[in-house]
Amino acid sequence: MGTERVLIGASVRSAIAAHVRAAPKTETGGILVGRDAGAGTLDITFASGPGPRAVRRKHYFLRDTAFLQGVLDREVARADGAVEYVGEWHVHPALDAPPSFVDRCSLWRIARRPNYPTNRPVLLVVESAKGERRLRTYEFIVKPEKGCRELPVVRDVPRGVQ
Repeated sequence: MGTERVLIGASVRSAIAAHVRAAPKTETGGILVGRDAGAGTLDITFASGPGPRAVRRKHYFLRDTAFLQGVLDREVARADGAVEYVGEWHVHPALDAPPSFVDRCSLWRIARRPNYPTNRPVLLVVESAKGERRLRTYEFIVKPEKGCRELPVVRDVPRGVQ
């Protein structure tokens, strides 16, 4: 069974909100760390910030890759290997803003690369405009065909699913 939903709990939501508040006029983002919780649920356990050398502009974001590799290594070690890199997150300063062409190319590249632990990375887009904020997740695949599909975001594991 593939991923059917993405669980984003309160602590991860709070971390993302803090990163967004710290850069209100620019795009920002980071990496997502998580685990397969079974029954089609991807559990996001950690969302990083962008890193000190990230490039953040109104309509452009580039994460600090070297810094975030250290962050990822620490998170994986802290969880004794029970979590791994599962994707990326960043802000789109508009509502109803699906992944851009650059987003799609970037995530498909990650899906193809053997140095990433997933061939189905997710992108969490934080849509932020007019005082409103929405979280939307997308899964990217390259085999058997290149594709992208939106996955529902949940706050808790649905009843009867463990």
